[in-house]
Amino acid sequence: MLHRRSVTVALSLVFSLLLGAVPASAQSVASVVSDMQSVYDRQMETVDTYIVETNLYTSYHQKDMGDDGPTYRTQTRLKGTDASSFAANTTPSAAYGLQFDRLKQHATYAGTEAIDGVRCHILQVDNPSAVNPNVEENATSMAYYIDAERHVPARMVVETAASDSQEANPSSVTVRFKRYETTDGLTLPHRMEIQLNANISDKQRQQMQQMMEKMEQLPEQQRKQMEQMMGDQMNMMKQIMSGDPIAIEVQSVQVNVELPGDVF
Repeated sequence: MLHRRSVTVALSLVFSLLLGAVPASAQSVASVVSDMQSVYDRQMETVDTYIVETNLYTSYHQKDMGDDGPTYRTQTRLKGTDASSFAANTTPSAAYGLQFDRLKQHATYAGTEAIDGVRCHILQVDNPSAVNPNVEENATSMAYYIDAERHVPARMVVETAASDSQEANPSSVTVRFKRYETTDGLTLPHRMEIQLNANISDKQRQQMQQMMEKMEQLPEQQRKQMEQMMGDQMNMMKQIMSGDPIAIEVQSVQVNVELPGDVF
């Protein structure tokens, strides 16, 4: 079963250079990543802070001038939680969760594919933790689909191996980045769709359905207590059963504004 962290990583997923002689395929990777990094670097020149409010969370970002160059520190406050509660730490992260240097070193070029009518480069990573140390431990591969014209991610797919003996088949997390818009020099996707795919057997699906039906029949107070105890596991089951993606819609973007004093 996929964990909540898989979603975070897909969001987080979001978001250094390899020098010397490299094979021809790596040259293609280097070119694609360099184009992305150029777009990102231009943004970093003018954007010091920004706040993104979505239907699920509000995220706060502050430029951090580290030893390896500028990145953004990020804190995320989930909707409906205590005002002082954050879902992420202050570790600096690169654009869209991508570590450019590591991507150049560990990705291979896998051709192109049209995503929503847009030609995208495919960057394949067979050792996800080498590119993003925060990725799920059972992640076996990642694929980035990069818009060939705008040089931003259009899709990310993370394949994960079975995490226990009851899950016989691999699963995956797909993040789709849509409706890129630019606000005061900052370019962000204004809709993200997170699709959790679990290759569960008919028997497992039936058991999940029966469990959910039994919970629906419980008295309301008892049902709420059970849902609270199960937490993310229940939400994950509902999402897998429905097959619908988790949609994140950006409601507002503020650039170069003063951040609340308790964020960092």
